Order: sequence, then structure tokens, then C-alpha cells
Amino acid sequence: LNPRSALLPRYLSSDVGAEVPHTETPIHQNASQFPTEADVVVIGGGSIGNSTLYHLGKLGVNAVLLEKDKLTAGTTWHSAGLVWSLRPSDIDTLVIGHTLNLVKEGGEIEQLTGMDCGFNNNGGLFIANNKERLDEYKRLQTLGKYFGIETYVLSPKETKKLYPLMNVDDIYGSLYSPADGCLDPSTYVSALSKAATMLGGRIYQDTSVNGFTTDETRGRKRITGVQTNRGLIKTEKVVNCTGAWAPYLSQMAGVDCPLVPFRHAYVVTENIPVRVQTADFHDLEKPF
Repeated sequence: LNPRSALLPRYLSSDVGAEVPHTETPIHQNASQFPTEADVVVIGGGSIGNSTLYHLGKLGVNAVLLEKDKLTAGTTWHSAGLVWSLRPSDIDTLVIGHTLNLVKEGGEIEQLTGMDCGFNNNGGLFIANNKERLDEYKRLQTLGKYFGIETYVLSPKETKKLYPLMNVDDIYGSLYSPADGCLDPSTYVSALSKAATMLGGRIYQDTSVNGFTTDETRGRKRITGVQTNRGLIKTEKVVNCTGAWAPYLSQMAGVDCPLVPFRHAYVVTENIPVRVQTADFHDLEKPF
């Protein structure tokens, strides 16, 4: 895969048609004069980039974030924003647990900024269509107990009682995780960007990266600066948070990034009036 040919042109939130529900993310920044140097340059204005800037700010690091378009203009704005507490990896579980502490009502971000993160705690349901899959979910529940995550194994009848709209004729059981939910990505990034700038981070939109300056010491290449359409920023540390465009950006520095993007489809519907709050459903047997 050639990242340059595969990923260009870049489709941005500013390119979408009027029929697609998208609101530009409000930006919170204390940036005025463009910097000439920084301890760390974060590239990419999505959820990962803004989260990185926020956490660097907590450590007291002089960091700036560069975004070639507007915040969330890449893949973040149309993300489903699903937050699953239970993951097969203990590291993933810990990271998601930290995210929940950031975004929940009265959580870390809201306490700092006074802004809601757009988290809807509607719960998560893992659907099992056979005994083997339910056994897998029971093992996942055991992992969750170690991390203090509340979960329940439900029969089809109990699943139906929890979510009356669901057809349970073809399921074997389910695993219910009440702490799960979904985030509105634009709202989350807006709150993150405010939190990051309150801690000293600086954000620059409409700033594209054109390349990197490097030098070589004892056979090892290292970055000395980031070249942008607004000038050079001297730095020795860069965090590539450009998601699907990470391989393209890495190539500018002569680095291979083992990431291959795939196209995914999603459907935008009108509001569906229901009287019960539906959970996020995870069905490995029938994912689409």
C-alpha cells in the first residue's frame, strides 16, 4: 500500500454535504503568535491528538497541536464514539477505564472545564448466538471482575426484559455492561481542547505539515523541527496522531508506520422514536 496514493485526497468534515449532520467543533485556544519552538509537537486535531495535548499539559510539557483543517475534520467527527469497558486486553481495559473517568458526568474534564463531554451512559450488550461465544464472554466477565467492572450474564428472557425491542429468538445469552456508552465526538473534542489549553497547550488550525528537519548523530537520525505552511517549529519530539494518515506523515520523516486504513460504511437515519434507552450492541456473529 502506498499511503500517499491511497489516502489522497483527504476527505474532511468541511467537505461533507448539507444532508450529513455535522457541526463544526468549537475551538478553545490561547494561541496567538505562531511558535518557533516547542518541547513536543502533536500533529492531528482529532480525539487522540487533543487527548495527547491534554495529558502533556498535565505533565507541564510545553506542547503545541497542529491541525491541517479544523478540529475533528479527519475521521473523528463521524466516529461512532463507542466506549466499551470490557476488552480482551488488560491494557485496553485500563485505558478505557481512564477514558471513562475523564468523560463521565462530573468526571475529570467536566470538573476542570465545566463542560459536558457528550457521554451517554446507555450501557453495552455483548450478544452470544451459541454456547461457545457465551463462554468467551464469561471469561471476559472474569477479567472485568479483576478490574472492578460491573457486568451481568443474562439469559435470552432477561435480555428481552432489559431491552424489549430486541428479538431474542436466535440468541443463546448476553453479557451486560452498565458502565458502557457512547460519546459525541465533536462535543468530547471541544471539551478536551478547552482542558488542554487551560493547562497551557496551544492549538493551531489550518496548519499543514510539509516535512521535518533532521540531523544524524552516531548513525541515528533524529527530528530537529517540523516544517509547516506557517513556518518552522524547532522540536525534538513529535507525536503522530493523524490516524489513517499516519503512514503518509511518517514517510516524510523516513519512518515506516505499520498501519493500513480500510474503508468502512455507515448509515445515517432519521430519529427512531423509542420509549426505552437502547444499549450499544456487540454481536461478533452478525457484525453487519
